[in-house]
Amino acid sequence: MENLQTLLRRIKDALGKDSLSKEAILSCVKDVSGVSLDLKDVLIKGDAIHIRTTPSRRSEIKLNEVRILDAIKNKTNLNLKRIYY
Repeated sequence: MENLQTLLRRIKDALGKDSLSKEAILSCVKDVSGVSLDLKDVLIKGDAIHIRTTPSRRSEIKLNEVRILDAIKNKTNLNLKRIYY
């Protein structure tokens, strides 16, 4: 039974860490570009962020991509290099 509890605790911690990273990313995107996104619209894979959003929001994020990535790196210490749409 302890093994199951340990496994569930590790899964919960891993999922919580991802949510905190996503919230920080969303905060940086909003601060730099003014675009609001939901947690479900962002996926972190390796060194890239995948964002699902409308074309107009995509354009605004693309215009500020370098500044957004710099803000994310300063705030979260994640080494993200690219934003995919």
